[in-house]
Amino acid sequence: MRVCCTNQEKALSLHSKSFTFEGSKIVSVKRENNMGRQKKEIKAKEPIRIRERKLANGNISLYLDVYQKGVRKYESLGLYLVPETSPRARTLNKEARQTAEKIKSDRILALQHASVKQWDKVRKSSTLLLDYLKNYEKAQTGVSAKTLKNRHDMRLKVEQYVTESNQSLVSVANIDVEFCRGFIRFLRTAKNARKKTETTISVGYAATVQTAFNGALNNAVREGILRSNPMKGINAKEKVHMPDSTREFLTLEELKLAMTGSCPNEDVKKAFVFSCFTGLRLSDIRSLTWAKVQKSPDGNTLFIRCLMQKTQTYVNVPLSNEALNWMPKKDDLNEPIFRLPTDSNVERNIRLWMESIGVKKHLTFHCARHSYATMLLTLGADLYTTSKLLGHKNIETTQIYAKIVDQKKVETINLMDNYFGSQK
Repeated sequence: MRVCCTNQEKALSLHSKSFTFEGSKIVSVKRENNMGRQKKEIKAKEPIRIRERKLANGNISLYLDVYQKGVRKYESLGLYLVPETSPRARTLNKEARQTAEKIKSDRILALQHASVKQWDKVRKSSTLLLDYLKNYEKAQTGVSAKTLKNRHDMRLKVEQYVTESNQSLVSVANIDVEFCRGFIRFLRTAKNARKKTETTISVGYAATVQTAFNGALNNAVREGILRSNPMKGINAKEKVHMPDSTREFLTLEELKLAMTGSCPNEDVKKAFVFSCFTGLRLSDIRSLTWAKVQKSPDGNTLFIRCLMQKTQTYVNVPLSNEALNWMPKKDDLNEPIFRLPTDSNVERNIRLWMESIGVKKHLTFHCARHSYATMLLTLGADLYTTSKLLGHKNIETTQIYAKIVDQKKVETINLMDNYFGSQK
């Protein structure tokens, strides 16, 4: 039995009990030094931290403190902690902290592809989708009221979708084809919140929301947040398509009859017939002044150059003699050419007018634009020219009228068959 040990063994025994010897040679070492100082675990320093700032009302504002390579930035998150006086307050604070952590995480990832000096780019690329859509909805420069409404409706549907699918904290940069595909599936069965009975939204409404969402993603591409629009990666068959709509219009015979008929408000009649010969919408006619009527380079033809309220694009509409005949007498250059009552009053006058001449179609003022388009195509105008006169951005929109004209041609041929029978 071995009693003594070498001086080397004694020295080592003071620090460890886990040495293995082979004679006087150390074979293996397992360090268990309880007397020595423990090494501290070195953590990588985060470039972004969540800070708190106490406010005068007792709430706490959360913000980001960003520091990288000697450059410091601060970003307010618009998130607040409230005094935890109730379970509801604790829940709200928990959600605020989770949101702050998600934003911080996204910012750190975005910072890997850009420096802190490009903080605006970093911030935009990691913006939460819902926050981005709110800002997109507020951008009213050069946007019509209808477009703003479509953006608002779209945001509400996206909010509903991300809530139901637990994706409320998804950032714009993380929107991909699968997210878009899931949103389209959601739209096909989405509930109509405006009706008391449980019904789904119409196909037309779903298509409008889809178009508005696609526009938001295109805007994100323009701002450099997305490299490309993920909606482009979805097959056309998967998307929601606007159903073929029934577009009421006046035939050439009905328009002649209307021109000789009596309307309770003659200004409404003049504006409606004028629209039948120009294709201008009611909103554009309301803003029409003589200052917008210009002469063409040949000095013979008058045309209107106006910014269309709906599309915010300029359109040049040549004025035929028929159109000029229905314009009131020239007055102040900057005063409206047509003085019209409210929209509802305009529609009421059109209804009474059509009833008086025996036209039983449900016509609105916008049907004058439809009448203009179908009249041009019926008289032989080509699709491209008609599209430009209407101010359409896409010729596919104009093709709807071409289908109507083709259908009327078929109906006309069928009238022959009905009239003459099948005599042989």
